[in-house]
Amino acid sequence: MLYDSQLLISDAFNFLGGKLSNYEPTTGADSLHATLRQQIWEGAFLPGDRVSIRGLAQSSGMSVIPVRDAVRRLVAEGALCFIDSRTIEVPKLSLANHRDVLFARMQLEPEAGKRAFGQLTQTDLEQLIAYDMAVNEAIAMNDVNAYMRSNFAFHFHIYRKADAPVLLRLIEILWLQSGPSMRFIAGQYGAQTVTVDHHKEATDALTRRDRESFVSALREDIAQGMEFIRNAELPELPK
Repeated sequence: MLYDSQLLISDAFNFLGGKLSNYEPTTGADSLHATLRQQIWEGAFLPGDRVSIRGLAQSSGMSVIPVRDAVRRLVAEGALCFIDSRTIEVPKLSLANHRDVLFARMQLEPEAGKRAFGQLTQTDLEQLIAYDMAVNEAIAMNDVNAYMRSNFAFHFHIYRKADAPVLLRLIEILWLQSGPSMRFIAGQYGAQTVTVDHHKEATDALTRRDRESFVSALREDIAQGMEFIRNAELPELPK
């Protein structure tokens, strides 16, 4: 069976358009918040990047007030931080925070995968295989942006099927906090940094209807990505 990676990307954007939760944005601040979250998840920001409220207002065509509201929500989620009263940046993931994020991801994401397993159909399997093929293509081409998008799409297709909105919300926040660091690693060392295709292990397990192996593959994939961050030579990474 053949899978069209271009169709995949189109489907992924339809799925990922800021609608990972059931809540539909109704204000300018809501929409900008959803857009910025998506950009952070997909690697548009690196640790240490500065964010300007005025610059966001100009680029979004909004006034400063809704932009400030959206930014403050991201600060509350740990995706951004205030350096001083005027300076906002994407935080660097400290070693202490890394341990906390790793622990939380290793608890929540395998659980979401376990809950999702029984809801994943043949159509979902085909979509997940297509996402993994897009990840592999991105690695072969050393296309970091495509890698980040496709990797995100693979994981959240599964988590969304868990029908566990509280878990999903927490996982979203964890990805906001770890995504920029993963983007830094992929950009510095290349998408080829990924050495073991745990996504394929997961889809193979799903084909066999082997839930234990499916969840184990997700767990190993999370550990691999977080270990890259931990071992990277991140300048100024506080201990």
